[in-house]
Amino acid sequence: MKNIRHACFALLAAFLAATLSIPACAESINVEVQSSSVERDKTTNEVVVTIELTPEGKTAFENFTQRNVGRSIEIRVGSTVLLKARLVEKISGGIIRANTKFNEDEGRKVAAQLTRGTMITLEDKLD
Repeated sequence: MKNIRHACFALLAAFLAATLSIPACAESINVEVQSSSVERDKTTNEVVVTIELTPEGKTAFENFTQRNVGRSIEIRVGSTVLLKARLVEKISGGIIRANTKFNEDEGRKVAAQLTRGTMITLEDKLD
C-alpha cells in the first residue's frame, strides 16, 4: 500500500511538472547608440548602416551576444528591423553593421534616426 501511494505521488508530481511548466521567454534588451553612418560594402556594394554603441551599450551588447551564441537574434529601431542573424560567437567592440537590403534612401533615413541617445532593441528569437 505504501508503494502504491509513493507511485501515485510520483505520477502526480510528474503530471504537475509537465502541465505547469513555464514557457521559455525571449530575452530583449535596449542599448544606446553613440553614432551611425551609411556606406556601401566594398565587396557586395550593398548599402550598410554602421551603428556604434555607447560604452555601456558595447558592454551590454557583448554580454547579450555571449549569452545567445547559437541562437537567432533581431536588432530593431522602433518597428524597423535592422538585422536578423544567427550568432556564431560573442561580438565585441560595439559596432553593428546592418545590411538588411536597404536602398540608398532607406539607409540614410535609418541612419538619421540613429542619433546619439537613440535606443535600439536586441532580441533573442528563441528558435
